[in-house]
Amino acid sequence: MAKAKKKDKREIAQMTLPLLYNEKDAKSYVKQHWNVTFARQRKVSIYAKRIMANVLAMIKEDDSDLRPYYQMHVSDVVPPTDSDFYAKIKKAFNELTDLKWLIEDIKTKYFAFRHLLDTTKTLANDGFECAYKDGMITIVLNPALKPYFIELAHYSVYELKHYMHFTSWYSLRMFELLSAFKDTGIWWVSIDEFRKLIDCESKYPKVPDLLKYTLSEPLQELESTDLAFAYEPVFDMYSHNRGRKPVIALEFRLKKVQPKNIPQEWFEFSDEHKKVLLRLRTWQVTDVNIVRYAKAIGMERANKLLYEWQLKGKEIQDKTKYCNAVWVRIGKVASGENSPYGV
Repeated sequence: MAKAKKKDKREIAQMTLPLLYNEKDAKSYVKQHWNVTFARQRKVSIYAKRIMANVLAMIKEDDSDLRPYYQMHVSDVVPPTDSDFYAKIKKAFNELTDLKWLIEDIKTKYFAFRHLLDTTKTLANDGFECAYKDGMITIVLNPALKPYFIELAHYSVYELKHYMHFTSWYSLRMFELLSAFKDTGIWWVSIDEFRKLIDCESKYPKVPDLLKYTLSEPLQELESTDLAFAYEPVFDMYSHNRGRKPVIALEFRLKKVQPKNIPQEWFEFSDEHKKVLLRLRTWQVTDVNIVRYAKAIGMERANKLLYEWQLKGKEIQDKTKYCNAVWVRIGKVASGENSPYGV
C-alpha cells in the first residue's frame, strides 16, 4: 500500500499547550492558530482549557498587540454552584504555568521553548500579575507568542457556547481539531498522529481501547453541535499478518457538512485508489457524489461501472448527467439510503 503522506494545516512548528472565553467584550467565537490546534497538547483539566478559551475570545479582530493582561470572573470557568472552585482554579493555574510551546523548524534544525504565561510580572512593579483574587482570574500571556494570538492568517474557529459546557477534555480537544475541517467535512489522520494529538502516545496500546476511551464522550457531547461527527477506522488491507487487519488511520466525517472535494489522502492511499478516482472524474462524476458513495460502492463495483461506461463509449452523450445518475442510484442502494439526493 502506498503510504499516505502527512497533510496538515500548519505552516511551521510543533507546540504543546491547552487552548481557549468571557468578559463584557468577549466574542462568541474563538480563533485559534492552526499551529496551536495541531500541537501535541498535554492533557490538562477542563478548567485550564476554559480559562484560555476566555482569553482567546477577548482578543479582537483589530488588535495589533496583546493586552498587558486578560481578566475574567471565576464563574466564567467554574459553575457558581461548585463549592470546590478554589481548588480547581488553583490546579488550573498550576497547569497553565507549567505549559510551554516547542517552536521548531525541522528544515533548519532550529528549536526554542516558550512558556505560555508570563509569570515575571508583579503587582508591586507592574500593577498586574498572573493571579486569582476576589473572584477574578488574571492571565498574562508571554509576549513572545504574539504571532500565535494576533492578526492570524491561518486559523480555525469554534463556538464558545458549546465548548464551555463540555465535561470531557477529549470533547474539548476533538471540538478544536474538527473545527479546522468545517470547510471539507472530512479529517483523515494516521493512528499514530491521532495518538499524539490527544496525548495518548503511551496510553491505551490496543486501538479498540483507544477509540472507546477517547471518543465515546466526544461523540455524545458534540452531537448537538455543528461539529457532530462519525468516524471509521482505516485498515491496512495490504498487511500480510494473519487475523484482523491493523488500523492505520481514522477517517472523521462531520455530519452537518457536505464535502465538496475528494480528500487528498484518498489519492495517496494506493495507486489503485488514485487510478479509480481519476477515472471517475474523467467520466464527469462530481467530487460531491464520489465522496458520498465511494465507500458504499467499493473499488470492485466502481471498476465494473467504469468498464461498462467504456464499453458504451459514444452511446453516453452526456457524461455528467448519465454517469452521475448511475453512480448515485447504485450508491443509494449500496448505502441503504432512502431519501432523495440531488446530483
